[in-house]
Amino acid sequence: MDTSRLDSCGWSSFRTELFFDEPGRQSRQVGPSILKIIRQYSPGSSILELCCGGGTLAIFLAEAGYQVTALDLSESMLSAFRERLSAVNPEAQSRLTLLCKDVCTFDLALEYDFIILEDDFLGYLLTDKDQLACLSRVHRHLRSGGRFLLTNKTPDQELSESTAYDYAPQTKVLTRPNNWTSIDDNGQPTTIREGFERRRLIEPDELDCLLQKAGFDILHRWGTLDQEPFRDPSTHEYIFLMQARKPPPPAGEKAPG
Repeated sequence: MDTSRLDSCGWSSFRTELFFDEPGRQSRQVGPSILKIIRQYSPGSSILELCCGGGTLAIFLAEAGYQVTALDLSESMLSAFRERLSAVNPEAQSRLTLLCKDVCTFDLALEYDFIILEDDFLGYLLTDKDQLACLSRVHRHLRSGGRFLLTNKTPDQELSESTAYDYAPQTKVLTRPNNWTSIDDNGQPTTIREGFERRRLIEPDELDCLLQKAGFDILHRWGTLDQEPFRDPSTHEYIFLMQARKPPPPAGEKAPG
């Protein structure tokens, strides 16, 4: 499988354990808020999480009783995910399916009740063509009446997170070094400089256009996962809950599912 996308955006430029060891990552608990959204807006039981990483959210949802397919292009992330499964009860394990796939090209011949692309991963696709390809794949795999949850940082947030970065206005791509926070043997925080990240910044009108082209209707726009209204682009994220506009399949053609 072609994993050059990981090289382009920087995900292969650092050790996986640095990502998981960050105190902010360890304390990040989005599961309860996302579970509340799912229970409010989706009656189904099947979930697809794209760019699942180490599996924190997927495991939480499987333990809550959902059938979860977790997809990521990084085999090192999926390996860390598999290691964590030993601490998960067997019933929840049976509800999890892990797949190494590219979010721009995956074809599972299945449809899901709820699809999640969170933690700002859309920005790691560095062209509008790739971002649209990913969103179109989501549309293809979303069941009629299903819901798609997308979260992504605003350009204001991206630019305020670091003073050391390069920005290419023509491509809207930001590149910055990674400074990881780790806890040393004495319990003190220390900074480790390793690797880089590269992200494409998405203005709200462009994101609306991409979602429209991919075939989505936006049902809710929030600024936080607690469903607060979007007010301040410097502190709030783009959080969209959507449904797919799905025309009926041509005569004689059966929809996947």
